[in-house]
Amino acid sequence: MMPVRDMVIFPQQMTPFIVGREASVRALEEALAGDKKIFLSTQHDASVDDPKPEEIYAVGTLANIVQSVKLPDGNIKVLVEGVERARAISIATEEGFFRATVRLLGARVDPSPQVEQTVQKITGLYEQFIKLSQSLNYDTMIAAARVDDPARLSDTIAANLQLPVDEKQDLLETVDPLERLNRIGDILESSSKSSTSTATSTPASSARWSALKKSTTLTKSLRPFRKSSAAAKKRNRRAKKENRHRRHEQGSPRKSHPGAQAPGIDASDVR
Repeated sequence: MMPVRDMVIFPQQMTPFIVGREASVRALEEALAGDKKIFLSTQHDASVDDPKPEEIYAVGTLANIVQSVKLPDGNIKVLVEGVERARAISIATEEGFFRATVRLLGARVDPSPQVEQTVQKITGLYEQFIKLSQSLNYDTMIAAARVDDPARLSDTIAANLQLPVDEKQDLLETVDPLERLNRIGDILESSSKSSTSTATSTPASSARWSALKKSTTLTKSLRPFRKSSAAAKKRNRRAKKENRHRRHEQGSPRKSHPGAQAPGIDASDVR
């Protein structure tokens, strides 16, 4: 048995991760020396380095060790494939690692029109969910979910949902496939409604904000020109007023004969 942190492994799920804790390395080596099967269960608190049996969820997944590579730092990179959910009946720690006795929790659902309808509904919701999610590969995820078995379908979808660890653990502990599938349907419907609401509201508000921002920027940029134009008009009015005042004080200029000096100008100043 190996406790894992910050993830829940489901049946039908291929999962790579790094094994570094001494007890986990020993458990992995023991499994590799035997039938290459290992019971993986999530610990309650990911920050605990050496969890006790009571600090690990009793329900986990029996998995096959597909590949393992020992790294230069002593850690082991491993790839596992979930086979079946199981419950730990007893856990022993005498050998420096956990050795668990487990009971398989597999359940089957008999085919019926209701089951078929539920499978089609959840498959449709999952397709919509993938389309709205930019982090999932559409073709790969759809191909994996195109199965008629409710148990396999529910575990495949649950493994790819971005949920908190405790919520994923709840799905893992929901043994009945049809109940599990219906719970996943509720999650998908909620996610789709939330994504659709965000998609429809965000662009409009963003457009309004962009228009408002452009309008504000344009108004600010025009202010100096408006002020400059107003000042220029004010100066022109003042100049015209002064010219009219000056002409009024000096009187209208008289016509002079050719060669006559202009009033107020001494001929000796002309050069």
